[in-house]
Parts: sequence; structure tokens; C-alpha cells
Amino acid sequence: MPLTVHDPKTGVTRQVVDHVWDYVFENHKKWHTDEVKPLYMTRRYLQEDTSLIVDAKSPDALANFLTENIATIKDVRGIWVLNMAKMRFFKTPQEHHQDLSRFTVTIDAMPKHMHQIYESISALKPGRDIIIIYVAHTFQSPTASIMVSVLARSTNHVNAFVNDYIRPLEGLVDADITYISKTVRLASPKEWKESLGPFFVAPNGDPIKDIDVDDDSLLAGC
Repeated sequence: MPLTVHDPKTGVTRQVVDHVWDYVFENHKKWHTDEVKPLYMTRRYLQEDTSLIVDAKSPDALANFLTENIATIKDVRGIWVLNMAKMRFFKTPQEHHQDLSRFTVTIDAMPKHMHQIYESISALKPGRDIIIIYVAHTFQSPTASIMVSVLARSTNHVNAFVNDYIRPLEGLVDADITYISKTVRLASPKEWKESLGPFFVAPNGDPIKDIDVDDDSLLAGC
């Protein structure tokens, strides 16, 4: 059945079809090979697209996986591939993840400042209200070069974090925040460790300070 979602800020109610999500969730175990391993899946709030994150050994292996398993799914209208390079996952205590929601921050940076922006964000240790899960170079468009996955207490908290820690960075052109309303892990613990284990690091900078803002109603109503 379609998922009915309501945006309290705009008053818009719409139906989001979950067919692709459901099909991938039900069939992904048959798709795991030495060449391609589905890792996890996400959904952007109020959007109909589904993001599937995979570990692929080569571009050709990924292309075969997409044409054989994804392109043939009912309701798939297009496929967009992002390469996530120089991924850094950050070790955080699992108890810190409770009561936090996931967001993606997509960064537009001047090319000569990309490296320093990436390093500055990577150094931030988790705080009470904000935890950085990973950072990666994507170069997905001329105006989007770095992706940051964040756990935050609310949209107000993530907005404050971006305004205080990311927008002031030299060379930052813009930062776009997206609420991730749905996430599921597809890889087994063994596959997760094999694929992502080498990318886990410990941030070496200062902790993100506590953010004292009002909790917003957007997430509370979801």
C-alpha cells in the first residue's frame, strides 16, 4: 500500500509508493555476490526515490547488477549512480544513536577548498545532539561535491549545526540538508565489516558542542 505522508510546514499530503523499496527488501539476499553486495537502503522525506548503497568491485559489475536486478523492477523510472570516494565512517558509541534522526548534508565547495572542508568535517567528534556517521567525496554535480551523513536530535538541531560548523568554512558555497525518513541495513554483520570496516576511523578534533534550540515538530509528527 502507498505510504501517506503529511508535511506540517507546507500542509501538503501526498502518497509515496513503496513498491521499489519493498521489492528490494524482499529480494536483495538473492543479489549478494562476490562482485556486488547491497549494504543498506534509504528514503528521502516526501520523495519517491529510493537510495540503495552497494559495494561493487568494478563499474562493469555495478552495471550488470543494475540492469539485471534494479532496472527490471516495476515502477523504476530511472537510475542515478553516485560514486562515494574517500569514505570515512566514524566510530561512535551505539547508545548515542538513540532518539536521533538521520539527515544528509550535501555540500557545494570551491574546488581548491574541497580537501580542507572534507578534513575539517572529518575531525569533528560526536556531541550530545549531533553525530557524524560518514563523510565522502561524491562529485555528483558541479554544485555538489561532498556528502555528509548526520544523526541529529531534530531539523532545528541539524540546521544549527550546519550554520555553526559547516557554512563558516572557507570555500563553502552552499549546503543542502535532506531528512532521511527511512533506513534499513541489508548486509549481514560479516558483509558490513568486510565492506566498510576498512573505512572506520576515529575523529581527532573537538567534540561538537551541545546545541540548545527548540525541538521542531516536523519529526515528531512522522
